[in-house]
Amino acid sequence: MEKETIVEHQLEQNDQLEEGQYEGQEHPGEKARSKTGLAAFLALIVLAFSKLKFLLVFLKAGKFMGTALSMLVTIGIYGSIFGWKYAVGFVLLIFVHEMGHFIVARQVELNVSAPIFIPFIGAFIAMKKQPRDAVTEAKVALGGPVWGSLAALLCLVIGLNFNNGLWMALAYSGFLINIFNLIPVSPLDGGRIVSAISPKLWLVGLPILAVSAFYFFNPIIILLLIFGAYQAYQQWKTRDSSYYDTPANLRMQFAVLYFGLLLALGVGMAYIHSVYPV
Repeated sequence: MEKETIVEHQLEQNDQLEEGQYEGQEHPGEKARSKTGLAAFLALIVLAFSKLKFLLVFLKAGKFMGTALSMLVTIGIYGSIFGWKYAVGFVLLIFVHEMGHFIVARQVELNVSAPIFIPFIGAFIAMKKQPRDAVTEAKVALGGPVWGSLAALLCLVIGLNFNNGLWMALAYSGFLINIFNLIPVSPLDGGRIVSAISPKLWLVGLPILAVSAFYFFNPIIILLLIFGAYQAYQQWKTRDSSYYDTPANLRMQFAVLYFGLLLALGVGMAYIHSVYPV
C-alpha cells in the first residue's frame, strides 16, 4: 500500500542523507536526537495518562496482560519488516488511538475490554454492552481518531524539529491510520461517528471502501466492505429511528468535529508529501 512506500522511502532517504554527510564516522547528533525525541513522545503520553482518574486501571496487570503480549508480538513482527524503532513507534500510535476509545468509553460508563493487537489488521476494544444511542456510540468512536491524530501531530513536530525521517514516517503513518478509520462505514470509527450525524452517510463511505478494495485488493478492506454493506442493509431494514435521533445541536457539533478532523489529517499528509516528496 501507499503507506508502506512512503515509510520505506522516508527511512531510506534519511539514512542516505546521514551517510552522505558523515561517511566513515558516526553521526554526531544521531543518538542525542533519537533519545530526546523518544523521551519527549513517551513523556507526553505519561503526562496525559497521569492526570486521568482511571490511571488505576493500568495497575490491574491481569486486565492489560493481553494488551501487553499482543503489543510485543506485533512489534516483533513489524520490527522484522520495518526495523524495531519504527515498529515501536507505529504500535504506540495504534495504542494511543485505542486508548482514546477506552478512555471515552469509561467516561460515558460503557464497559469495554482492554485493547488487543492483531498484526497487519490493527487493534480493537470489545464493547461488553451496546451503546444506548448513536450519540454515545459516536463519542466513543471519535475518541480514537482524536487521540491518535494528536499523537501523530506530536511525531510531526519532533520530526520537523530534529529533521528526522523516522519521526516523519511515523507522523504520516499516524495520519493515514486515522484518516482511513474515518471512512464513514461501520464498523470503522467514521461509520460510528456519522451515525450521530446521519446514517445515510454510510452510502458515501461504501463506494469509497469499494474503490479502495478494488485498488489495493486487500482482504481486510473487502471484509470491511461486506460487513459495512450488511450493517447498512440492517439499518434500512429495521429503521430504528429512535437510536439515531440526535438533537440538532449535537448533530452539528459532530459534523464539525468529523469533517474538521478529516480536513486536518488530509492537510497533514499533504504537508509531509511536500517536505518529503515521493
